Amino acid sequence: MRLLIADDESVIRKGLLSLDWKSIGIEEVLSASNGAEAKRILLSQPVDIGIFDIRMPGMTGIELAQMHKKYSLDMAIVILSGFSEFEYAREAIRSGVYEYLLKPVSPREILQTIAEVKNRLEQERYQKQLVREHERSEGTFDTVTQVRNRFPRVSKVVMEMLTDMAQEFAEPITLNELSEKYYFTTSYVSKKIKQETGYSFVNILNAIRLMNAAKLLQEGERINIVCEKSGFRDQRYFSQVFKKAFGCSPSEYKKADQKLSDIRFPVILENAAGGQVGLSL
Repeated sequence: MRLLIADDESVIRKGLLSLDWKSIGIEEVLSASNGAEAKRILLSQPVDIGIFDIRMPGMTGIELAQMHKKYSLDMAIVILSGFSEFEYAREAIRSGVYEYLLKPVSPREILQTIAEVKNRLEQERYQKQLVREHERSEGTFDTVTQVRNRFPRVSKVVMEMLTDMAQEFAEPITLNELSEKYYFTTSYVSKKIKQETGYSFVNILNAIRLMNAAKLLQEGERINIVCEKSGFRDQRYFSQVFKKAFGCSPSEYKKADQKLSDIRFPVILENAAGGQVGLSL
């Protein structure tokens, strides 16, 4: 990854340049002594992460952040400032800044912050790639992609758990199985999923199963077969959760004229969890 440091204070700029960036996966570090110079660099070559002083000649760090949005630059910005006023922080947030650090800041904190920003940027790029691939597939039904797209910012381990659920939904997957696979306690797995996604393990698994049940119903499968193939072991329970998510019974849904594009995991999840945001039937 390529990092750009822009600060008009020579001592700070040199101090930042001297940090062990390769230890966190930053292969190349560029520098600019003012905002105008930083702008020229940004418009002439790709930059992954920028550390910008909030006040510089030519352009401020906030103006650089706004420029990054204007030109749709694929990068993350961290603002470094000696000004602790709330208005600066609020303006930085509005400009799409990832982090806002106040001087003085230790080398360790800077490296740790940039490492976290780097991981977040990589994850967001990966999710965008999945979306693009999904859009190119034009109408194909991909459970894993839909689930990943719904939760783009979860940690790597939670993403792996969600992927397991999306791939193995037809099996009797449980919290115990996930906890054994990832060497965590059952309570930790349950808490971790809820904390990072906002939904319980059961709600997410049910939503995954329901979206696949809807697909099978569209294909004309019998309800008892749909129940089994989508991972539900109790047909009465299946009918209850299906009606909660779709607003109609499986048999009523089967008779309706539906398309694969109508099966949207985020909406099914919200309804299955009790939000009832509404489905277009």
